[in-house]
Amino acid sequence: MKKKLALALLLLLFLLLPFVITSSYVIRIGVISCIFSILALSLGMLVGQIKLVSAGHAAFFGIGAYTSALLTTRVELPFLGGLVSAILLTALIGFLFSIPILKLKGHYLSVGTLAFGIVVQVIMLNWESVTNGPNGVPGVPFPSLFGAELDSDVKMYYFVLVLLVLVLLGLSRLYRSPIGRAFNYIREDEVAASTIGIRVVRYKVLGFTLSAGLAGLAGSLFAHYMAFINYDTFSPMESFMVLAMVVVGGMSTLMGPVLGAFILSTLPELLRDLSDYRMLLYGVILVLILLLRPQGILGKKAS
Repeated sequence: MKKKLALALLLLLFLLLPFVITSSYVIRIGVISCIFSILALSLGMLVGQIKLVSAGHAAFFGIGAYTSALLTTRVELPFLGGLVSAILLTALIGFLFSIPILKLKGHYLSVGTLAFGIVVQVIMLNWESVTNGPNGVPGVPFPSLFGAELDSDVKMYYFVLVLLVLVLLGLSRLYRSPIGRAFNYIREDEVAASTIGIRVVRYKVLGFTLSAGLAGLAGSLFAHYMAFINYDTFSPMESFMVLAMVVVGGMSTLMGPVLGAFILSTLPELLRDLSDYRMLLYGVILVLILLLRPQGILGKKAS
């Protein structure tokens, strides 16, 4: 009960934020934090729920961004069409990629996903006829819903906040469903899970597919909010940053990736003079968290 009350108050605080703080800069950080929260939640499903470490998650983020950006700028598809296409295409690629990659275990799986992330970024850079190469895709339109354009930071803030809440509610129901319980069994002991009839590979493929689709959603929102994307945004270093968000917040909890995303999205803005050392800062924070609280800020100690 206390937990639900705290979450309700937190949501109310976020809803009132644009009325209390009118700075467009702060609202912009809020939008970015919400988008990266969705991205961190997508990776949290793999790392925290199924115990699969993906080191190339920015690839799915980028595929979603490019899909939505190209469809809306070149084919002139409406925003919702681009958004849905980004989710479906990244989910399909996640499904196809998961079938061979899940034959790898442990560190080999991490290296395989990292290689996938590098290959996708190289394609973004060199397939100039489609991605426009290093020049990227400019002029990505603002999102519009049923004729209403979300052309301000405040409108976009409320839009991505609503989507973040919907994603949280959806994942909460998923984790409490039989699928979520199967994820938990697999996370604790794959062999034991298979002996009680859980089809481990099938659930891992499902988790990978859902995770990729969520990353595609975040990528589409990012492209339409920033209005410009290029290959540099979706590098393996971004994958590391998202992984750090999950670990810092608490990988086995629902709200942990959200907290980690807000901390690691906001902190560099507070320390703008150190922006050149952003990745170093992430690394230091990650090491400190692993040393002092390895389960993450919101994570629980193993009994």
